[in-house]
Amino acid sequence: MKELDVYQAVWKKYIPVIAMKIKEAQRKNESVSFPLYKPEFQVASKRKKISFEFDLVMKDSRVMNNSSIPPIAKDLSEALRQNLAMKQQIGIGHFKFTMNSDFIMSIAVESAEVEAN
Repeated sequence: MKELDVYQAVWKKYIPVIAMKIKEAQRKNESVSFPLYKPEFQVASKRKKISFEFDLVMKDSRVMNNSSIPPIAKDLSEALRQNLAMKQQIGIGHFKFTMNSDFIMSIAVESAEVEAN
C-alpha cells in the first residue's frame, strides 16, 4: 500500500460523522470539533514517529493547500471526493479541516461574505 493510501480506510469509516459535522457547522455558522480514535491512525501508519496534525483547506471540493499537507490530509481529501454524497456536500463552499496532536478534528465552513473580502 502506498503511503498516500494508508489512511483512506480509516477516513472512510469517519465519512458519516464528518458529513454530519459539516452540516452542523453550516447550520451553526461556526467551527465544530470532535474526537477521533488515535489508535486507528497509528495502526494504519505503521511508523513510530509521525505527526498526525494538519490543516486541510478545500474550496469547491479542490484542495487549496495541496503542496503543504501530509499524507493523512491528502487521504482525507481523497476519501471525501470519492464518496458521492460528500463530493456533493463539499462541491460548493470553502472548508477547513484541522486535526491537532490530541486527535481532535475541527471543521470550519467559510461563509460567502468572508470569501468576498
